[in-house]
Amino acid sequence: MEKTSLEKKVLSSNEWGLIALLNEGLIERFQEAAEAIKREDFEELNKITNNCRDILTELLVTFREKDDLSTNLRSLYLYTNTLITEAEIKKDGSYYIEAIDIIKPLYAGFKSLEMKEKPNIISGLLYGKDDLEEFKQSDKVFEG
Repeated sequence: MEKTSLEKKVLSSNEWGLIALLNEGLIERFQEAAEAIKREDFEELNKITNNCRDILTELLVTFREKDDLSTNLRSLYLYTNTLITEAEIKKDGSYYIEAIDIIKPLYAGFKSLEMKEKPNIISGLLYGKDDLEEFKQSDKVFEG
């Protein structure tokens, strides 16, 4: 995903959308990891897997509460971490495909939740702009 496009998505998204973006990132990275295994580029595989673990850690921290949703999501993310560890050790891309099959429905669910809530206020500030650099705040001071 292009950097500016990602920045726009992050700035214009609500909380559910941000979680959807993390899940989308996982899916993309899992696909890249499976391709790295096919190419036998194990150095790249290690980098991708470590990035996946960073994303999974962020998701685990996000769902650290003790409610049922958080507990179930943590279980899925921990299992996904187990799968990618096995994939890296065994150099078997099928584990990444299985991980994608777990994350895709989560992504779809969070994307659906994103659509049901209003986006963050910053989204209106970017309307009609192609580049984030085009948005500059004025020097106006608001005093109450």
